[in-house]
Amino acid sequence: MKTKAAYMKAPWQFEIREVEIPDPPPPGWIRVRVTSCGICGTDLSSAAVRADKWVPFGHEIAGVVDALGDGVENLKTGQTVVLESGSYCGKCDLCHDGRVDLCRGKAPHFWGQPAMGFSEYMLAPACSAVQYEGLRPEVACLTECAGVGYDMVKTAAIHMGDRVAVIGPGPIGLVAVALVRHQAPGRLLTIGKPSGKRRLELAAELGSEIIAFGDNLAELKDLRGQFDHVLMTAPVEFIEPALSLLAYGGEMTYIGIGTGPGRIGFDANDFHFRKLQLRASFASPAIYFPAVLRLIKAGIIPGEKLISHIFRLDEMALAMTTCRDKKSDVIKVVVKP
Repeated sequence: MKTKAAYMKAPWQFEIREVEIPDPPPPGWIRVRVTSCGICGTDLSSAAVRADKWVPFGHEIAGVVDALGDGVENLKTGQTVVLESGSYCGKCDLCHDGRVDLCRGKAPHFWGQPAMGFSEYMLAPACSAVQYEGLRPEVACLTECAGVGYDMVKTAAIHMGDRVAVIGPGPIGLVAVALVRHQAPGRLLTIGKPSGKRRLELAAELGSEIIAFGDNLAELKDLRGQFDHVLMTAPVEFIEPALSLLAYGGEMTYIGIGTGPGRIGFDANDFHFRKLQLRASFASPAIYFPAVLRLIKAGIIPGEKLISHIFRLDEMALAMTTCRDKKSDVIKVVVKP
Protein backbone atom coordinates (compact mmCIF):
# COMPACT_ATOMS: atom_id res chain seq x y z
CA MET A 1 0.00 0.00 0.00
CA LYS A 2 1.05 3.61 -0.47
CA THR A 3 1.56 6.14 2.31
CA LYS A 4 2.88 9.65 2.69
CA ALA A 5 6.16 9.90 4.60
CA ALA A 6 8.56 12.73 5.46
CA TYR A 7 12.17 12.51 4.28
CA MET A 8 15.13 14.73 5.16
CA LYS A 9 18.63 15.46 3.95
CA ALA A 10 21.28 17.72 5.49
CA PRO A 11 21.42 20.61 5.61
CA TRP A 12 17.77 21.26 6.52
CA GLN A 13 16.07 19.85 3.44
CA PHE A 14 12.66 18.15 3.76
CA GLU A 15 10.08 16.66 1.46
CA ILE A 16 6.92 14.56 1.68
CA ARG A 17 7.04 11.44 -0.48
CA GLU A 18 4.51 8.81 -1.40
CA VAL A 19 6.16 5.46 -0.67
CA GLU A 20 5.13 1.82 -0.85
CA ILE A 21 5.00 -0.37 2.26
CA PRO A 22 4.25 -4.11 2.25
CA ASP A 23 0.61 -5.18 2.51
CA PRO A 24 0.03 -7.35 4.47
CA PRO A 25 2.90 -6.82 6.98
CA PRO A 26 5.65 -9.46 7.12
CA PRO A 27 5.35 -12.25 9.72
CA GLY A 28 5.88 -10.91 13.23
CA TRP A 29 5.28 -7.32 12.15
CA ILE A 30 2.36 -4.93 12.32
CA ARG A 31 1.17 -1.97 10.29
CA VAL A 32 0.60 1.12 12.40
CA ARG A 33 -1.55 4.12 11.54
CA VAL A 34 0.53 6.91 13.00
CA THR A 35 -1.41 9.35 15.18
CA SER A 36 1.46 11.45 16.58
CA CYS A 37 5.25 11.62 16.46
CA GLY A 38 7.56 13.89 18.45
CA ILE A 39 10.64 15.67 17.13
CA CYS A 40 13.81 14.55 18.92
CA GLY A 41 17.08 16.44 19.28
CA THR A 42 18.75 13.70 17.22
CA ASP A 43 16.38 14.56 14.36
CA LEU A 44 17.67 18.13 14.51
CA SER A 45 21.33 17.13 14.53
CA SER A 46 20.70 14.75 11.63
CA ALA A 47 19.01 17.52 9.67
CA ALA A 48 21.96 19.81 10.37
CA VAL A 49 24.91 17.58 9.49
CA ARG A 50 24.34 13.82 9.66
CA ALA A 51 21.82 12.94 6.95
CA ASP A 52 24.07 12.91 3.91
CA LYS A 53 21.33 11.33 1.77
CA TRP A 54 17.54 11.39 1.77
CA VAL A 55 16.21 9.32 4.69
CA PRO A 56 12.84 8.82 6.42
CA PHE A 57 12.76 9.77 10.08
CA GLY A 58 10.72 10.00 13.28
CA HIS A 59 11.00 7.56 16.19
CA GLU A 60 8.81 8.97 19.02
CA ILE A 61 5.64 7.30 17.83
CA ALA A 62 2.07 6.76 18.96
CA GLY A 63 -0.39 5.04 16.68
CA VAL A 64 -3.15 2.51 16.15
CA VAL A 65 -2.59 -1.10 15.10
CA ASP A 66 -3.97 -1.25 11.57
CA ALA A 67 -2.96 -4.74 10.35
CA LEU A 68 -1.20 -7.82 11.70
CA GLY A 69 1.40 -10.02 10.08
CA ASP A 70 1.30 -13.78 10.50
CA GLY A 71 2.18 -15.02 13.95
CA VAL A 72 1.28 -11.84 15.85
CA GLU A 73 -0.79 -12.97 18.82
CA ASN A 74 -0.38 -10.32 21.51
CA LEU A 75 -2.01 -7.46 19.61
CA LYS A 76 -5.33 -6.71 17.92
CA THR A 77 -6.26 -4.24 15.23
CA GLY A 78 -7.64 -1.02 16.66
CA GLN A 79 -5.41 -1.02 19.75
CA THR A 80 -3.54 2.17 20.60
CA VAL A 81 0.21 1.63 20.95
CA VAL A 82 3.50 3.42 21.39
CA LEU A 83 6.59 2.01 19.70
CA GLU A 84 9.95 1.29 21.29
CA SER A 85 12.66 2.84 19.13
CA GLY A 86 14.85 -0.17 19.89
CA SER A 87 13.87 -3.44 21.53
CA TYR A 88 15.99 -6.24 23.00
CA CYS A 89 16.53 -9.61 21.36
CA GLY A 90 15.63 -11.91 24.28
CA LYS A 91 18.17 -14.46 23.06
CA CYS A 92 21.66 -13.29 24.02
CA ASP A 93 23.49 -14.04 27.27
CA LEU A 94 22.82 -10.56 28.62
CA CYS A 95 19.08 -10.93 28.05
CA HIS A 96 19.10 -14.33 29.75
CA ASP A 97 21.02 -12.79 32.65
CA GLY A 98 18.21 -10.26 33.06
CA ARG A 99 20.25 -7.36 31.67
CA VAL A 100 18.04 -6.53 28.72
CA ASP A 101 19.16 -2.92 29.17
CA LEU A 102 22.59 -3.98 27.89
CA CYS A 103 21.38 -6.09 24.96
CA ARG A 104 23.21 -5.51 21.70
CA GLY A 105 21.72 -8.49 19.93
CA LYS A 106 19.93 -8.46 16.60
CA ALA A 107 16.49 -7.38 17.78
CA PRO A 108 14.02 -6.36 15.06
CA HIS A 109 13.41 -2.62 14.71
CA PHE A 110 11.71 -0.16 12.39
CA TRP A 111 14.82 1.86 11.48
CA GLY A 112 15.51 1.93 7.75
CA GLN A 113 11.92 1.24 6.73
CA PRO A 114 10.57 3.31 3.81
CA ALA A 115 8.25 5.12 6.24
CA MET A 116 9.01 5.95 9.87
CA GLY A 117 7.23 8.04 12.48
CA PHE A 118 6.63 11.10 10.34
CA SER A 119 4.21 9.32 8.04
CA GLU A 120 0.60 8.24 7.73
CA TYR A 121 1.35 4.51 8.03
CA MET A 122 4.47 2.53 8.89
CA LEU A 123 5.57 -1.01 9.68
CA ALA A 124 7.01 -2.04 13.03
CA PRO A 125 7.99 -5.30 14.75
CA ALA A 126 5.13 -6.47 16.95
CA CYS A 127 7.60 -6.83 19.85
CA SER A 128 8.21 -3.06 19.81
CA ALA A 129 4.54 -2.16 20.42
CA VAL A 130 3.41 -1.27 23.95
CA GLN A 131 -0.31 -0.79 24.45
CA TYR A 132 -1.71 2.27 26.18
CA GLU A 133 -5.08 3.77 27.05
CA GLY A 134 -6.38 7.01 28.47
CA LEU A 135 -3.92 9.45 26.90
CA ARG A 136 -4.14 11.76 23.93
CA PRO A 137 -1.80 10.46 21.21
CA GLU A 138 0.11 13.76 21.30
CA VAL A 139 0.98 12.99 24.92
CA ALA A 140 1.46 9.24 24.46
CA CYS A 141 4.14 9.79 21.80
CA LEU A 142 6.28 11.45 24.48
CA THR A 143 6.84 8.01 26.04
CA GLU A 144 10.05 7.38 24.09
CA CYS A 145 11.56 10.73 25.04
CA ALA A 146 10.36 10.42 28.64
CA GLY A 147 11.87 6.93 28.77
CA VAL A 148 15.28 8.48 28.11
CA GLY A 149 14.83 10.79 31.08
CA TYR A 150 13.59 7.87 33.19
CA ASP A 151 16.68 5.85 32.25
CA MET A 152 18.95 8.73 33.22
CA VAL A 153 17.38 9.16 36.66
CA LYS A 154 17.44 5.40 37.20
CA THR A 155 21.12 5.26 36.20
CA ALA A 156 21.93 8.12 38.59
CA ALA A 157 20.45 6.20 41.57
CA ILE A 158 19.43 9.34 43.47
CA HIS A 159 18.48 9.02 47.14
CA MET A 160 16.18 11.11 49.32
CA GLY A 161 17.96 14.20 50.57
CA ASP A 162 20.54 14.26 47.75
CA ARG A 163 21.35 17.62 46.21
CA VAL A 164 20.69 17.47 42.46
CA ALA A 165 21.46 19.84 39.59
CA VAL A 166 19.95 19.28 36.14
CA ILE A 167 21.85 21.00 33.34
CA GLY A 168 19.90 21.45 30.11
CA PRO A 169 16.11 21.79 30.54
CA GLY A 170 15.09 20.27 27.23
CA PRO A 171 12.29 17.70 27.25
CA ILE A 172 14.59 14.97 28.63
CA GLY A 173 15.95 17.30 31.30
CA LEU A 174 12.45 18.43 32.28
CA VAL A 175 11.31 14.83 32.63
CA ALA A 176 14.31 14.29 34.90
CA VAL A 177 13.36 17.36 36.95
CA ALA A 178 9.84 16.00 37.41
CA LEU A 179 11.05 12.55 38.43
CA VAL A 180 13.74 13.82 40.81
CA ARG A 181 11.25 16.19 42.44
CA HIS A 182 9.20 13.15 43.49
CA GLN A 183 12.25 11.52 45.08
CA ALA A 184 12.46 14.17 47.85
CA PRO A 185 15.80 15.77 46.98
CA GLY A 186 17.52 17.97 49.51
CA ARG A 187 17.98 20.54 46.76
CA LEU A 188 16.93 20.62 43.13
CA LEU A 189 18.37 23.18 40.71
CA THR A 190 17.87 23.45 36.95
CA ILE A 191 20.52 25.28 34.94
CA GLY A 192 19.82 26.46 31.41
CA LYS A 193 20.48 29.21 28.93
CA PRO A 194 18.45 32.46 28.87
CA SER A 195 17.29 31.56 25.35
CA GLY A 196 15.33 28.65 26.85
CA LYS A 197 13.18 30.89 29.04
CA ARG A 198 9.99 28.86 28.60
CA ARG A 199 11.77 25.66 29.57
CA LEU A 200 13.28 27.22 32.69
CA GLU A 201 9.85 28.54 33.65
CA LEU A 202 8.41 25.04 33.41
CA ALA A 203 11.26 23.69 35.55
CA ALA A 204 10.34 26.26 38.19
CA GLU A 205 6.69 25.25 37.92
CA LEU A 206 7.75 21.65 38.53
CA GLY A 207 9.37 22.65 41.82
CA SER A 208 12.99 23.36 40.90
CA GLU A 209 15.20 26.35 41.56
CA ILE A 210 16.40 27.81 38.26
CA ILE A 211 19.50 29.63 37.08
CA ALA A 212 20.21 30.96 33.58
CA PHE A 213 23.82 31.09 32.39
CA GLY A 214 25.59 32.13 29.20
CA ASP A 215 28.04 29.79 27.52
CA ASN A 216 30.41 29.42 30.45
CA LEU A 217 29.41 27.22 33.38
CA ALA A 218 32.61 28.23 35.12
CA GLU A 219 30.92 31.57 35.84
CA LEU A 220 28.71 29.84 38.43
CA LYS A 221 31.40 29.91 41.10
CA ASP A 222 28.94 29.91 44.02
CA LEU A 223 27.70 26.46 42.93
CA ARG A 224 31.07 24.72 43.03
CA GLY A 225 31.07 21.61 45.19
CA GLN A 226 27.38 21.95 46.05
CA PHE A 227 25.75 18.88 44.48
CA ASP A 228 25.74 15.13 45.05
CA HIS A 229 24.40 14.56 41.53
CA VAL A 230 24.61 16.47 38.28
CA LEU A 231 22.29 15.23 35.53
CA MET A 232 23.76 16.49 32.28
CA THR A 233 21.52 16.74 29.22
CA ALA A 234 23.53 19.49 27.53
CA PRO A 235 26.19 19.00 24.82
CA VAL A 236 29.41 17.20 25.65
CA GLU A 237 31.52 20.36 26.01
CA PHE A 238 29.68 21.23 29.24
CA ILE A 239 30.84 18.08 31.04
CA GLU A 240 34.24 19.39 32.10
CA PRO A 241 33.09 22.68 33.71
CA ALA A 242 30.06 20.97 35.27
CA LEU A 243 32.31 18.56 37.18
CA SER A 244 33.22 21.48 39.43
CA LEU A 245 29.64 21.56 40.72
CA LEU A 246 30.00 18.12 42.28
CA ALA A 247 30.59 17.72 45.99
CA TYR A 248 33.17 15.26 47.32
CA GLY A 249 32.06 11.81 46.13
CA GLY A 250 29.60 13.33 43.67
CA GLU A 251 28.30 11.67 40.52
CA MET A 252 27.52 13.04 37.08
CA THR A 253 25.12 11.17 34.81
CA TYR A 254 25.29 12.19 31.16
CA ILE A 255 22.96 11.89 28.19
CA GLY A 256 23.72 14.13 25.25
CA ILE A 257 24.86 13.79 21.68
CA GLY A 258 26.70 16.67 20.04
CA THR A 259 27.40 17.22 16.37
CA GLY A 260 31.16 17.57 16.90
CA PRO A 261 33.84 14.98 17.74
CA GLY A 262 32.54 14.47 21.28
CA ARG A 263 35.89 14.68 23.04
CA ILE A 264 36.45 16.22 26.47
CA GLY A 265 39.36 16.74 28.84
CA PHE A 266 39.42 17.24 32.59
CA ASP A 267 41.79 17.15 35.53
CA ALA A 268 42.09 13.43 36.32
CA ASN A 269 43.87 14.10 39.61
CA ASP A 270 41.02 16.28 40.82
CA PHE A 271 38.56 13.64 39.60
CA HIS A 272 40.45 10.95 41.51
CA PHE A 273 41.09 12.76 44.79
CA ARG A 274 37.50 14.03 45.03
CA LYS A 275 36.17 10.50 44.35
CA LEU A 276 33.93 11.66 41.52
CA GLN A 277 32.02 9.43 39.11
CA LEU A 278 30.88 9.94 35.52
CA ARG A 279 28.11 7.68 34.27
CA ALA A 280 26.65 7.36 30.79
CA SER A 281 22.92 6.91 30.31
CA PHE A 282 22.07 5.48 26.89
CA ALA A 283 18.45 4.35 26.64
CA SER A 284 18.96 1.69 23.99
CA PRO A 285 17.19 -0.69 24.08
CA ALA A 286 14.31 1.70 24.72
CA ILE A 287 12.70 0.00 27.72
CA TYR A 288 10.58 1.04 30.73
CA PHE A 289 7.65 2.15 28.52
CA PRO A 290 4.89 0.69 30.78
CA ALA A 291 6.35 2.45 33.83
CA VAL A 292 6.68 5.72 31.92
CA LEU A 293 3.10 5.51 30.67
CA ARG A 294 1.89 5.04 34.25
CA LEU A 295 3.90 8.07 35.36
CA ILE A 296 2.44 10.19 32.55
CA LYS A 297 -1.10 9.10 33.40
CA ALA A 298 -0.46 9.88 37.08
CA GLY A 299 0.73 13.38 36.14
CA ILE A 300 4.18 12.83 37.65
CA ILE A 301 5.67 13.24 34.17
CA PRO A 302 3.88 16.38 32.92
CA GLY A 303 3.07 15.26 29.39
CA GLU A 304 0.53 17.95 28.57
CA LYS A 305 2.82 20.73 29.80
CA LEU A 306 5.77 19.52 27.74
CA ILE A 307 3.95 20.00 24.41
CA SER A 308 4.46 23.51 23.09
CA HIS A 309 3.69 23.10 19.37
CA ILE A 310 1.69 20.73 17.17
CA PHE A 311 2.11 20.65 13.37
CA ARG A 312 0.61 18.65 10.50
CA LEU A 313 2.70 16.24 8.47
CA ASP A 314 2.61 18.58 5.48
CA GLU A 315 4.17 21.24 7.75
CA MET A 316 7.21 19.07 8.49
CA ALA A 317 9.76 21.62 7.32
CA LEU A 318 8.15 24.34 9.43
CA ALA A 319 8.04 22.03 12.45
CA MET A 320 11.76 21.32 12.19
CA THR A 321 12.84 24.92 11.61
CA THR A 322 10.63 26.06 14.48
CA CYS A 323 12.68 23.79 16.76
CA ARG A 324 15.85 25.32 15.35
CA ASP A 325 14.87 28.99 15.24
CA LYS A 326 12.43 29.59 18.11
CA LYS A 327 14.22 28.09 21.09
CA SER A 328 12.73 30.62 23.49
CA ASP A 329 9.23 29.31 22.72
CA VAL A 330 9.79 25.60 22.05
CA ILE A 331 9.61 22.83 24.61
CA LYS A 332 8.40 19.81 22.62
CA VAL A 333 7.10 19.75 19.06
CA VAL A 334 4.70 17.02 17.93
CA VAL A 335 3.66 16.23 14.36
CA LYS A 336 0.31 14.68 13.45
CA PRO A 337 -0.53 13.20 10.03
